[in-house]
Amino acid sequence: MSYLALVYYPIIEHEGFHNFRMTYEPYATLLPPHIPFIFPLEESFGIEKLKSHIQRVLIQWKAFDMHFCKLEKTWDHWLFLGAVEGNNKAIELHDDLYEGALAPYLREDLPYTPHIGLGLFSTENYDFHNPTAKLSLDQEKYKRGRQEFEDLDFALSCHIDELTLVRVNEEFTSCEDVFSFRLNE
Repeated sequence: MSYLALVYYPIIEHEGFHNFRMTYEPYATLLPPHIPFIFPLEESFGIEKLKSHIQRVLIQWKAFDMHFCKLEKTWDHWLFLGAVEGNNKAIELHDDLYEGALAPYLREDLPYTPHIGLGLFSTENYDFHNPTAKLSLDQEKYKRGRQEFEDLDFALSCHIDELTLVRVNEEFTSCEDVFSFRLNE
């Protein structure tokens, strides 16, 4: 069984950023840097049904700007690059996408935070099939990684104007772009 997700791919031309992700992000080779808007959903939901739903939501949306520059460690020990501008718009878009047909799939136990994943700093492997599993923090790795990223002095501004529907295989080892959606300008 495959999964579907909706993401934005920012353009990042910073070698240090990509090297950091290759070192600390276990899924860096699966999916390029991205901002998730719909989290992995079983493909049995239906691609055409999901595309129609997304199109109905996005027809009401205009493209918007975001600026990412703050580091955030999540409860399950991911390091995220968080937004300082455009955050509320991204949350509103996420919430709109999870209305109607996707309402039953909203994970209220995992609040949405617009982000770009940078790395995982747990001693255990992450399990997409069990996202609420309790993981232990690898303190040394986290301290080292956070300092390495801070030393990059990285910030990103982007214009959210196109979202991409992606398909990920059951093992989370392969990913392909399925369809792109343009937001109104």
